[in-house]
Amino acid sequence: MRLPLIALCAAITSSLWSAQSETQGIHSVPVPGAVTIDGDLADWDLSGAYLQCYDVAELRDVYSAQVAMMYDAQALYVSIHWADTVPLGNSHDPRFSASKGWAGDSIQLRLKTDRICHVTGWCFAPTQEPCLQIDYGTSLTEPFGGGSRMLMRTEGWKLDGGAEMGFRVDADKKGYVQELKLPWALITTSKAYVAGEQFACGIELLWGETDWPLHRYADNLAPGATSREFFWTAHKSWGPVWLEPKGKLTLPKPSWMAALKRIPAEGPVEVRYDLPKDARVTVAIDDVSGKRIRNLIAAEPRQAGANVERWDGLDDDGQPVPVGEYRLRGLHHQGIHASYVMSFANPGDPTWNTPDGRGAFYGDHSSATGVAAGGDMVALACPGTEAGPHVIGCDLNGRRRWALANRDSEFGVHTALATDGKILWVAQEDKRSFVYRVDLVTGRYAAWDKKGADGQPVLDLLVSDQPGARQGKQNALVINLRGIAWHAGEIAVCLEREGVVRVLDANTGAVKRTVVVPQARGITHVGDTWVVLADDRLLRLGAGEPVAFGDAQWADAYALTSDAVGNILVSRRGRDHDVAVINGEGRVVRTIGRAGGRPLSGAFDEQGMRNPAQLAVDRLGRVWVAEQTGNPKRTSVWSADGALALQLNGTTGYAAAGAINPHNPSMAFASDAVFRIDLDRGSWTPTWSFAPSGEPGDLFPPVVQSRARVVVHDGITYLYAPGWMVDEHAATHTNVALMQDGMWRAAAHVATVNRKAGGPFADPLFADHDGKAFAWADANGDGRVQRDEVTFADYALRSRYWGHLPTTDGTLVYVDEQKNTLVVLPIVGFTACGAPRYDIRNPRIVPVTGVDLKGSLEMICGGTGRVFLNMKPLTGIDLDGKVLFTYPSRHLSVHGSHTATAARPGYLIGPNAVLGTADVGGAAGEVFSMNGNLGENYLFTWDGLWVQALFKDTRGHFDTPVTAARGMNMDRITAGGESFGGHLTRTVDGRVLLTIGATDARVLELTGFDSIARFSGAITVTGEQVAAARALRDRTLPLPAVAKTAKIPRRNTITVDGKGDDWPKLGDGLAIGQEHARVALAWDDRFLHLAWRVQADGAMRNAGQDPRLLFKTGDCVDLMLTGATDLRLLVAPRDGEAMAVLYERSVPGTSNDARAGFSSPSRTIFLDRVAPLANIPVAIAPCPGGFLVEASVPWDRLGITPKSGLTIAGDVGVLAADPGGTTTVARRYWSNQATNLVNDVPGEAELTPARWGTFTLE
Repeated sequence: MRLPLIALCAAITSSLWSAQSETQGIHSVPVPGAVTIDGDLADWDLSGAYLQCYDVAELRDVYSAQVAMMYDAQALYVSIHWADTVPLGNSHDPRFSASKGWAGDSIQLRLKTDRICHVTGWCFAPTQEPCLQIDYGTSLTEPFGGGSRMLMRTEGWKLDGGAEMGFRVDADKKGYVQELKLPWALITTSKAYVAGEQFACGIELLWGETDWPLHRYADNLAPGATSREFFWTAHKSWGPVWLEPKGKLTLPKPSWMAALKRIPAEGPVEVRYDLPKDARVTVAIDDVSGKRIRNLIAAEPRQAGANVERWDGLDDDGQPVPVGEYRLRGLHHQGIHASYVMSFANPGDPTWNTPDGRGAFYGDHSSATGVAAGGDMVALACPGTEAGPHVIGCDLNGRRRWALANRDSEFGVHTALATDGKILWVAQEDKRSFVYRVDLVTGRYAAWDKKGADGQPVLDLLVSDQPGARQGKQNALVINLRGIAWHAGEIAVCLEREGVVRVLDANTGAVKRTVVVPQARGITHVGDTWVVLADDRLLRLGAGEPVAFGDAQWADAYALTSDAVGNILVSRRGRDHDVAVINGEGRVVRTIGRAGGRPLSGAFDEQGMRNPAQLAVDRLGRVWVAEQTGNPKRTSVWSADGALALQLNGTTGYAAAGAINPHNPSMAFASDAVFRIDLDRGSWTPTWSFAPSGEPGDLFPPVVQSRARVVVHDGITYLYAPGWMVDEHAATHTNVALMQDGMWRAAAHVATVNRKAGGPFADPLFADHDGKAFAWADANGDGRVQRDEVTFADYALRSRYWGHLPTTDGTLVYVDEQKNTLVVLPIVGFTACGAPRYDIRNPRIVPVTGVDLKGSLEMICGGTGRVFLNMKPLTGIDLDGKVLFTYPSRHLSVHGSHTATAARPGYLIGPNAVLGTADVGGAAGEVFSMNGNLGENYLFTWDGLWVQALFKDTRGHFDTPVTAARGMNMDRITAGGESFGGHLTRTVDGRVLLTIGATDARVLELTGFDSIARFSGAITVTGEQVAAARALRDRTLPLPAVAKTAKIPRRNTITVDGKGDDWPKLGDGLAIGQEHARVALAWDDRFLHLAWRVQADGAMRNAGQDPRLLFKTGDCVDLMLTGATDLRLLVAPRDGEAMAVLYERSVPGTSNDARAGFSSPSRTIFLDRVAPLANIPVAIAPCPGGFLVEASVPWDRLGITPKSGLTIAGDVGVLAADPGGTTTVARRYWSNQATNLVNDVPGEAELTPARWGTFTLE
């Protein structure tokens, strides 16, 4: 029997952190007898069960599960005993939404047997129906694309294919059992697994009641894997399932149990301070020069009076600090709290998603194109959605009542709607053209009265055999299914690209009639006939050929509808941007909306429409118009006499949120629009829209989302935001707009000339300046770029993914990684019309020492005379180059968050951007906020002291208010996964406001900063404490959870020549780090052969002159073995030749004087012999993407006699140089992961066989 591999990810401190199950192997036992699948586990052997939970301390009673597996010759059995306060919460009908079965209470098994299978299992709550869907991979490396299978109920808990799945709700209604039987034939190609074998299986558990999971946790990871995100494709991360030969196992207690016990921190250095009252405490330690050495604790609760923290004597990288004097820096406070103020840029009530499905509004990536009204309901549709729904149902006041996701793709192309007041027909165009039906009142799918080839009711009715819009030439979006309308039991659809109108039976979908109508794009029914908008004409569809309806030209018309008295309403674009009302004779009798509409860019005129799309008339005679704009989005509602009755403005883009002008807090920004907001009443309205005009010279139009900075000079408001040049990829450079006398215009732009690959420049004036920095300042107030207003410089300003924000006075700061400098561009003056001028040719170059600026820099945000760099590590620097602080940030941005363990104080999880700064006064001074990728925000002081994490991690438990109440506490909400947007500021009236949101701009007020107080002190570290620190580190560093093992094949023809021809499978060799290197080994009677392929920017470099210390001076490759003694073979270039050096721990007869010593100020270690190995085959050569090292080491020199089956303890690794090839900056090994040490000679020379793996000679 194997031991279970369950480990804690969180380090242990004096505080209780969340205990996360970290399962790395499941014990499947033989079935003890006959098993009945009914949700009763009395006939199970549960001795191999494990707990799956993100946070055992907090979530065990609400979001956890006991998972167990059994097997027999016919099937694999899986049981899940869920803790769930709303058992069996899944409303996804397997006939119509099988692909969304995971979006509620469900399990997803990621199986890798002799094929890849994704098994999703859930109970369709309305009918208590078991549902299993299996998606297959095309191979063992391609996890999808091999087809799918939906297993439907045959009777009771039995399903197709011999599968079974039963459910039983617990008596207390706080959980349920899910029990599965999966025949091997369903999850393998032809194999039935037996005792002693194993396969891989990752397990995702999901909890939810509406159309999206409320909680998700994935577990059973492969040894060494950490990422639980995008688990469906990460097949190498799925952990083992061992088929045990016997049951009734006795397994050790899982290590999460130990984490629930309060364990005092250890450390030889005492850090003492006093508190006047109980508080949350942050402690950091600097050296005497002010360099941040260790961030010790972060917002930990401590009691009043004398306190002592135990410092382990290590820095933030886990290295022992030298003997000397240090400075204590700390703060304490009573907690920072968030309360709700208001929301804007979203018409929902509330503006966020709620468990009842009524919060928020429609989609994010596109504006609304579809609308239909009937009875007391209105439906609205956005084709492209991710954070928001595709179709929503609202009451006549625009309050959302239900929502549905896109059935074909998140990023659809076009949607139109029709209704008879009971059924809603949704015409969707994406990869295909189809129509589906929905109950208008409830939002439940309503299948056609038709069955498919599988005998199941049809929901998605294809109305064209041509591909959808996304299949156009060069992916051009050529829409086919443009319009839909209902009348008297029929629906008619316009297929514009095909040039036909099809009339279908509204219940069965049967085609009743097809009429050729070129460019048909809109349709309605009036009187006794269908009327079609085709090209520039309106046509009646009679018994024969279509005939003209009126004489008017309608080239810019978009869609049609009709009202109760027989009028036709036409939405128009072009010069009109309004709705024309036509009588039965085809004459325009009135219009709705201001003639010409509102401008795409300029003052927001609520009486004007912009790009009206589909329209509908409700039972009150009001006209609903979906307006296809995004600055902001809008659906407008107009009374029968043409007065504006209601406007539904918003939503924002995906996770875009918004920003507030601190100098004028009634002004806010979101979605390329300016808003007037009332923070006291919660009201808001758009006032200005930003957009390119298309006019010559309008290259840098104003733009704004939530990453913005407002600067005021001489009464003029300047808006800084990450921007771009029209028609080219120069995103995340700095765009400046100004507002003067109530009018906005483009003012300045700083960027690097960049164009799309192979494409034209944005303007001919850039043609001779590719790759050069430039600055534009508007000289004449027209907001347009003239050649004499642009200055170029012979260097490049590198953009950042999340952008640049200036300091509070408008100074721009960039980073030159190669020179490790700041490039500082202050405002040097203003043009006559008020535009800020930047002297791009004469920047202030500020050298930075003490931190490497190549650390994956994601964003630069200016503060007051300083900048904050979101990088590894998080860094603050003043404008004279002094490093103010560093803070560990090991899970940077989106992809970094995927490897993060459970949230805990002081732990940065996927910080994406700096959301802004606020001078809160008092002891804290300026603070800044960062948005984590998994739902938290992080507050820091200007000098890098952790203040507090705001909100809750999405993987844990959080609150979701179902109503919006001003002043309500928001501490326990989550900002959401991928919460990319947000903004922090302090207004002129002293309020600290944080704006977050998914498809809304949610304004929260932060309080509690006045409770922040600082403290300081002196710390002395002695030599004895350094020695104790090193001993403690060595004792507590974790050993590998699973001993690494590898087989070394026997080979007889290996030539060491640097070509690598004898290593055809080197790419599949032992992995070092995240693809930093691959190592292959082979053996024969005389030699151990090795080849390292190392990923690097150039050739192998090592500047060392002392052979004994090559491990300190640049690139090396490494072999460690236990032979006659513990030994190490290091290979590196020296004086243009490859050198191999052998380090041996013990050589009999070596005198003390002959031993090699490796020393630091605090200790010395000795190895008996260190010497170059002469005359052994070794070669170094460049290869694509790095370099290749080959070596053949004589067995007799290693003190090993080889034979088949021999096992040898050992490890292989690579040491990486700095760019100059003079210093070793990283150490990475196949087995030993405790190798961060690069600043301690004895620690780097030491041999640690306890952390090595095992090699076996085949």
